[in-house]
Amino acid sequence: MADKLILGVDIGGTKSAVALGNREGEIIDRRSELTLPLERSPQEALNSLTKIAKEMLKENKIEFDQLEGVGVSCGGPLDTKTGTIFAPPNLPGWVAVPVKQILEESFKIPVIVENDANATALAEWIFGAGRGARNVVFLTMGTGIGGGLILDGKLYRGTNDLAGEMGHQTLLMNGPLCGCGKRGCLEALASGPAIARLARESMMYGRHKRVVVLAGGNPEDITAKHVVDAAKEGDHFAIQILEEAGTYMGLGIANLIQILNPEIVIIGTIAVHAGDLVMNPIRSAVEEFAWKRSLEVCSIVPAELGDRSQDLAAIALVIEATNPGHKFTSSPVPLFQVRSEHLEEGFC
Repeated sequence: MADKLILGVDIGGTKSAVALGNREGEIIDRRSELTLPLERSPQEALNSLTKIAKEMLKENKIEFDQLEGVGVSCGGPLDTKTGTIFAPPNLPGWVAVPVKQILEESFKIPVIVENDANATALAEWIFGAGRGARNVVFLTMGTGIGGGLILDGKLYRGTNDLAGEMGHQTLLMNGPLCGCGKRGCLEALASGPAIARLARESMMYGRHKRVVVLAGGNPEDITAKHVVDAAKEGDHFAIQILEEAGTYMGLGIANLIQILNPEIVIIGTIAVHAGDLVMNPIRSAVEEFAWKRSLEVCSIVPAELGDRSQDLAAIALVIEATNPGHKFTSSPVPLFQVRSEHLEEGFC
């Protein structure tokens, strides 16, 4: 066990968690609770997490001076300098909440607040599929398509903390409406809700009977998980939907490879669960649209951390803040390497 321990706080739309861990990625203890009882204010929610953290430390006989810091992973938009959250879509009522200030007043130790996608990118870089790489692109492929960038051995946040919104590159003019208000974004074409929408639209033509069965007989209840499960059973139309989504995902990744020239692209959630049903069309599209020389030094792999990712994301923030850029060695990687044995939980 490392000399100094780290407290990680993950604030999610449904659940929040507090984890005690170390620099080796060992989770020593973990507690969770619901984030948003409607009657509870952000201050009350943070007070509850503070209480949970203090109880956990007391039970583990850990004093605050034994902690290296506190990392907080949550949805954006947010300001990493002040640690203020500005109305995340998954946290209604959290408007301009000074999370860093509130928690530092409670804990009396440094608190780092970061967008959850950036934090997960750090976790995959330090503990997961990105170990040893200097330039990493991490993409989520779930309810939305976001991600984080490790460039030249450092987390890249952009001018005002908006870097990494890779799901909002426009791929199809006049395409489907995206949640951001634009049309034809990658997120509107390849995310979990996009896959579910494609399945529901195909119902008009009498297709996807297996998907409907898996959704309990109601087309409106179809999710990406039902499509993936049907495709794994060999359902032809479900396979076609995943091929379409994977092709758009591959096109978006090819754009990123052309711009950033990374060593590794890590894809989470649906790509992990669906395996080659999504990874093969992704690889095909990348091969078609990215330069061969860029691909010779870039692998495309599923995320590794699975259901540990949220805890390790918050812990990784403190590691990066206290020792930025510490975890890379330049090393060529095989083209399109796939680590299908690693599973990640949860997608829509």
